[in-house]
Amino acid sequence: MFKKGDWALLLEEGRAYKTVVRVGSGKAQTIRGFIDTDVLAGAPHGAVITSSLGVKFKALPASIFDVIEHRFKLSAQAIYPKDAVHIVKAAGIGPGSVVAEAGTGSGFLTAVLAWYVKPWGVVYSFDNRIEHMKTAVRNLEAVGLLNYVELQIRDVVKSGFGALRVDAVVLDMGDPWKALEHVYEILRPGGSVVIFSTTVEHMAKSVEALKKRGYVNISIEEVLVRRWKSILGELRPETFDVTHTGWIISARRG
Repeated sequence: MFKKGDWALLLEEGRAYKTVVRVGSGKAQTIRGFIDTDVLAGAPHGAVITSSLGVKFKALPASIFDVIEHRFKLSAQAIYPKDAVHIVKAAGIGPGSVVAEAGTGSGFLTAVLAWYVKPWGVVYSFDNRIEHMKTAVRNLEAVGLLNYVELQIRDVVKSGFGALRVDAVVLDMGDPWKALEHVYEILRPGGSVVIFSTTVEHMAKSVEALKKRGYVNISIEEVLVRRWKSILGELRPETFDVTHTGWIISARRG
C-alpha cells in the first residue's frame, strides 16, 4: 500500500511511457496529462490511476534507480546505472562499507553507493563546486539517503581526503591520476580504488599512475548493455541505444 511521501512508478497501459511521482504531492504534470498523486495515498501497489487526458497508468513501488533516473536534478553529467552498479561490484562495496568518493556531481553515483553501504556504512563524498553540493543534497534527501552520506567541499588533489580510513575509493573526476597519492594514504591495505574514465588519454594516465604508486590487480572493464524490444513479433535489438559510456578502472592497495 502506498503512503504519503512514497515514490511511485507509473506505467502507461499498453505503451512504453513511464514516469515517477511522489505520492501525496498534488498534481504532477506529464506528457499524458496531469496526474493527481493524492489519490495514490492508501491505494494498493498495482492500482490503476487515470490522468486528466484519460490515460491509464499502473502504479508500482519505484526502485532507487527509477527515482534517480526520472527525478534527480542534474548539475553535472551523471554516470549511467549500468556503470554505477558495476563500480559497486568492482569496489567490493556492501552493507557496512566505508567509502570515499571524489566528484559528487549531482549525487547520482553517491546515491547508488549510499544505497549499497546502508544501514551501517557511510559514503564520504567530496566536490570542489558548491552548486554541485547543493544539488546533491536535494537529490539525496529526496531518496532518503542523506543520512548515509557525509558531503564536503574540498579539492582532493590539493588537500587530500582528510583523516579518513576507508575500504574503497571511487573517483569520478577530470584528473583522477593526480589524487592517487592521497587515495593511498586513506585506503586500508587490500582496499579498492575505482576510477571512471571517459577518454583513452585519461585512462592511460590513470593506469600509469596506479602502477607508479604500487597499486596491484589493475583491471580495465567496459560495460555494454544491449536492450531488446519486448514486443511479440518484433523481438530484436532496439534501433537506438546507449552502448559505450566509459571505462571502469579498478585496482587494489597492496
